[in-house]
Amino acid sequence: MKKRVSFALILCFMLCSLSANAYQLNGHRVVDPQYVTYWAPTSDEIATPSEINAVVSAATSWQVHCPEIKMFRSNTINASMIIDFFLDVDMDAYAITYLGSKEIAFYKPWRNLSMVRKQETAVHEVGHILGLEHCQPQYNSESVMREFGFNDVACPLADDKRGIAALY
Repeated sequence: MKKRVSFALILCFMLCSLSANAYQLNGHRVVDPQYVTYWAPTSDEIATPSEINAVVSAATSWQVHCPEIKMFRSNTINASMIIDFFLDVDMDAYAITYLGSKEIAFYKPWRNLSMVRKQETAVHEVGHILGLEHCQPQYNSESVMREFGFNDVACPLADDKRGIAALY
């Protein structure tokens, strides 16, 4: 009897461990993951061209790493996501995603980050638009969707990819 209980507990632990994922879903989905449009300024009084390009290249890295996602630049703000810069506004955050308006806003503290951290922030915020929430803290090293800190990698990580695959 004791062996059966031990075996059952070990089996339960193994099955629970196999199903654990870092990704959490936020309830948001883009309408067509194969046609995700984004609008970003081509020139801006506040953001430099290199800052704009860094955000756009990081944001579109989702399509490089996740075959479920294809991104296209839009000439209008009637897009799946809007990237905007408020680098003269001091906030307690580097950037914020406003899901109701599909807007990603970058703020003044973001400007002081290294280039890879600027890009990681952009990848993270696009993850929210695509439907990912912050990961569970114990999985911070496996996900760009960590709530605090950085992995210093400017692309979706393994569990971010699993989250997108599960969602789409």
